[in-house]
Amino acid sequence: MPAQRPASSGGSLAPDVAERVEPAVITPAMLEEEEQLEAAGLERERKMLEKARMSWDRESMDIRYRRLQHLLEKSNIYSKFLLTKMEQQQLEEQKKKEKLERKKESLKVTKTCACAEWQRN
Repeated sequence: MPAQRPASSGGSLAPDVAERVEPAVITPAMLEEEEQLEAAGLERERKMLEKARMSWDRESMDIRYRRLQHLLEKSNIYSKFLLTKMEQQQLEEQKKKEKLERKKESLKVTKTCACAEWQRN
């Protein structure tokens, strides 16, 4: 009895099997299904890109908002600092004016006393 090859062996197909294989036929239903799958894939990709873009836009807006808040806080702090400096300068000027006024008063009193003593003598 001749030895038969098992069908699962890695050898080449027998000549009679090769003749029975028909050429691949692509039916209109197959083409339509392929087009539908391609369209569905493109739609999924479009939705995914749109979702990513919206997420990017939202994050970008959040980042810009936080940066703006930070700048406003810095501006507010600097404004308070300048106000404090201006108030300190005004107080110093007021103190200088008061000191000058007291000095003028003391000079007037000294002159008045000196004049009064001079007149007595």
